[in-house]
Amino acid sequence: MQDSVPFRRAVLLIGLTVGIGLWLTPAVASASSGIPLAQALEFRDPNFFLADPRPTPAEAPTPEGSPAPAPSPVGIPLTGQEGTEVLVGNIPVFRLQTADYPSDVRADNVRAIIERFLEEGQLPEPEVRVAQDTNGQYILRLGERGRFEATQRYLFTVTYADAAAERRVAPGQVNLNDVRLVANSWARRLEQAIADYREDLLALQRAQDPRVLVLTLLAGIATLVVGFFLWRLFDRSLTRLQRWLELKAGETWGTWIDVGGMLLRGVGVILIAGISLDRGISFIPALRPFQRSFYLGLGRVVATALGVLTQPLPNSSVSIASLLVFLLLSILVFTGAHYVSVGFKQRFLARLGLDLGTQESSAAIFKYILTLFGILLVLPFSGLNLGSLAVIAGAVGLGIGFGLQNLSNNYISYIAILLERPIQIGDLVEVDNLLGTVERIGPRATVLRTLDRIFVIVPNSRFTESKVVNWSYRDPRCRIHIPVGVAYGSDTALVTEALLSAAKENARVLSSPAPQVWLKSFGPSALNFELLVWINRPQDQFVLISELNFLIEAEFRRRGIRIPFPQQDIHIRSLEGFAPLSQNGGSPPLPDADSIHSALKEAAQSPEDQNGVS
Repeated sequence: MQDSVPFRRAVLLIGLTVGIGLWLTPAVASASSGIPLAQALEFRDPNFFLADPRPTPAEAPTPEGSPAPAPSPVGIPLTGQEGTEVLVGNIPVFRLQTADYPSDVRADNVRAIIERFLEEGQLPEPEVRVAQDTNGQYILRLGERGRFEATQRYLFTVTYADAAAERRVAPGQVNLNDVRLVANSWARRLEQAIADYREDLLALQRAQDPRVLVLTLLAGIATLVVGFFLWRLFDRSLTRLQRWLELKAGETWGTWIDVGGMLLRGVGVILIAGISLDRGISFIPALRPFQRSFYLGLGRVVATALGVLTQPLPNSSVSIASLLVFLLLSILVFTGAHYVSVGFKQRFLARLGLDLGTQESSAAIFKYILTLFGILLVLPFSGLNLGSLAVIAGAVGLGIGFGLQNLSNNYISYIAILLERPIQIGDLVEVDNLLGTVERIGPRATVLRTLDRIFVIVPNSRFTESKVVNWSYRDPRCRIHIPVGVAYGSDTALVTEALLSAAKENARVLSSPAPQVWLKSFGPSALNFELLVWINRPQDQFVLISELNFLIEAEFRRRGIRIPFPQQDIHIRSLEGFAPLSQNGGSPPLPDADSIHSALKEAAQSPEDQNGVS
């Protein structure tokens, strides 16, 4: 078993190497032969996506003595979608328009000439040339490469209608030079299409041999198997990379790592499966025409979508594509500005010894400056300008005036908070009877964390329109008042000593300024003292009051100082007139109204009872 493992690995490695070689053979062959990559991927027309493929002036000089353009036939379309397509192996190459003959007759004639040319001999290698006849018109001729003069035959004449439809311009806007450019472009495209059709016919002839058919099927299956193994290798490598990144980056980046891995897996599946199917089908000759038809249809769909996206909107030079590019570049600008500001805060501002609030506000201002300059740079690259955005800016202004008042108010308040800095990150503030620590200052709202660790979202406008108590503003030191009452007759010096001793035992109390004891007032039942202490962490004030109350109670108990409680004594000097208690222990009879009235009257007449209640 141990010897079989290396053998299996060696066989798998050899198989992967051979499969990858077969997988990449068409692309390598196309690169070495000078064929564009689009053609290697079965896009037989590399200039398909170009709306106006013009050669350079050096390649297309205007011929001398060219006649003036003849008037175009009436009704020639400007879209280039009318007329009749020239098919080579059921693959459309270009469209011919109606001239001296109907477009369908011209296209059928070209197709018949190509079929007869390929039926002669052993599928001769095609060559298409452009020539100018005695009338100054450009014609296309087809012949065998190496024997062109002996085998050449006339295909068709490129007319002004053909050039106008290909250029997608009005018929009167083309000249003879445009006709020549279209003729040269069509010659190259037609020659490539005939060569591809010839290769398919040769492959079908070779595939009639059972051995060749079996080998091509095995090659296609091997390509699919290689694609499967490549996907497994890619998936395992990506999983290991995710685990390594999670260990290095920590749990905070776990979600982003998972999302990135999911996106990479999706892209990997599309690329590996698509290329594997493409290479596998390319080995089977009978499927190649369908493959090219699929790519041609896909190219047309993409071209149509691009045409719709790049079409300017009504009454504007802005297109959907330019808006999408602007949106994508803006997202990149916002993301880049955010991370640059974070690095600026961590690498530069933190080393200056600034407080956290100053660092946050400076980093925020720096981020918005970078964002502003980035957007100004992005506008030209996306094809937009400030003039084209006037309508959008007017709509946004109208929306702010009617429906976005609160949002704009909060954002302006955010700018004011950043500039004036009445509150900062980490400050203990009290607004609308809400006490909490500032956790984050955002463009719309500020996040407060209460002492019970409850996060509250407060709109920024509340900090500019309401009264705000900032316990940490400028100097975080603040004085705390602890009221204490002692019984009458207590030694005030001993009480002061006990209170100061309790304050010195607490580590939260600052030694400078020193604690103080005030005798505030003489209450109805107690002497009211007040202990005043200083702290530098306002958020600890409630914990400090509780700790000091415990220490004061212990000091008073140790020194015998009594803390009174409110009480009221009632002294009744005389009970004459009230009925005596029952002698047998029963309930006493209730006094009547006359006896109660006479007893109270006698009590009021006695001068000693004026101070009977204390």
